[in-house]
Amino acid sequence: MVGRAILLINPPLVGGIAFTRQGRCQERQETLGTTKPPYSLALLAALLREQGRTFRLIDQTGERIGTETVIERLDREGFEPTLIVFCSTVPTLDADVVEMTKLKRRFNAPLVCFGPHAACAPVESMERAPDVDAMIVGEPEDAVLALVDLDSFEHADRVPSLIVRRGGALVPHRERGSFTGFLDMPFPAWDLLPLARYRLPLVTKPYLLVETSRGCPYACDFCVVPFFHGHKFRERSAQRLVDDIERGHRELGIEYFYLWGDTVTLNAKSFSDFCDELVARRLDVKWFANARADNLQDPAFVERLRRAGCWMLSMGVESGSDDTRRDMMKRLEHEKIGVAFRNLRHAGIKSFGFFIYGYPGDTAESMAKTTDYAIELDADFANFYPAVPYPGTPMFEKCKRDGLLTTDDWTRMEYSYYILRGNGLDEHAVMQALNRARRRFFLRPSYLVRHLGEILRIVATDQRLVFELAWRMLFGKATTAPPPAGRTAVAPDGSGR
Repeated sequence: MVGRAILLINPPLVGGIAFTRQGRCQERQETLGTTKPPYSLALLAALLREQGRTFRLIDQTGERIGTETVIERLDREGFEPTLIVFCSTVPTLDADVVEMTKLKRRFNAPLVCFGPHAACAPVESMERAPDVDAMIVGEPEDAVLALVDLDSFEHADRVPSLIVRRGGALVPHRERGSFTGFLDMPFPAWDLLPLARYRLPLVTKPYLLVETSRGCPYACDFCVVPFFHGHKFRERSAQRLVDDIERGHRELGIEYFYLWGDTVTLNAKSFSDFCDELVARRLDVKWFANARADNLQDPAFVERLRRAGCWMLSMGVESGSDDTRRDMMKRLEHEKIGVAFRNLRHAGIKSFGFFIYGYPGDTAESMAKTTDYAIELDADFANFYPAVPYPGTPMFEKCKRDGLLTTDDWTRMEYSYYILRGNGLDEHAVMQALNRARRRFFLRPSYLVRHLGEILRIVATDQRLVFELAWRMLFGKATTAPPPAGRTAVAPDGSGR
């Protein structure tokens, strides 16, 4: 049986760099100052545990261990996987497959992968990874549960959301995976992960992801979410969400929770119910989430979020140009953005703005305008990214059609690089614009005075992160880069450090 012994695994560091491999997120640790724990693997572990399956969950990134160490551990335990399931991303796929193939060869078990790469570009992803036997297109839960019930992996093509390798050919998926048990899913198996390794900047405390919803009704052309979760908005009940928070708080001592969803505050009525339930239980916790500015226009609603423990909300502003946002299919009005940031400040909720530079059609002038707009909004925190054309997205197809791509190297499709050229922009110009934006935003005297306490806490607790951020502001790039495609750097002891 395929599911006699299942290994769920988060691959190791890539060239000494920790990456998040969770849902839409596929960034280096220094991008946001932390990596997110592999929530999807923890949820899969909980589902397998409910069925009484024999499995192991190993987080190589969290534990900072190499694949040789994993093999030694499994050999010592006498655990021989009959199925290996791992998460990956566009920029880490090549290196991840190299490491996971070591497990496949040692245990002669089929290798199955999921992530945004498989959701957006399944055929291209399989072609890049000849040692992978199948990839899950979309949400992974139902596919994994169906796989473990099969008598033989030869029947894997019966699972509709799998793209499967058969000899030299690919059997395409027939539908996109959607977790039918999402609304009633179990509490993730957080006890199997090294949660102490995942800490929030500023407070340097561990945190948990609590999934509120899946699906996004919007159509931003750079985003992988519609491919992974679809456009239909599905949300869990207030009761179940607060149950998860209460359990994480009481059993694991967690104080901070990341409400994980693509448009967490989309439904003001149901999210107000969540806030009321959280207040009623008198839990001493704080939470943060992603939101859209046009969902935060009502000051009373924003104040309700604060009373329920909201610590910070992040919003994708993307550009200071209405025309650029329209080109992105980002349906967001200029005036509503300003109202949302003012409402958060008035309520005492920290704001985090995201801005994209070098989107097709951008110019040096429009990028400077975006920097001016970021300063005008005066968010508590901001991050400035180069535009990344993830394979399979409408933005990627546009860039490919218009001849803007400078490379097809997936390892460079992340926020440390800019791989487009056109309209007078190239990697040097965009990275310099990002460099100037960070300096202008973060080195303002008014900003430094207002955030002095937080800056001192970061310096005291994470000097490596401070050095990385300072290097980026000065030189506009990361201090380290992943190894060439298909290779991963691992210490002599196999630790991956």
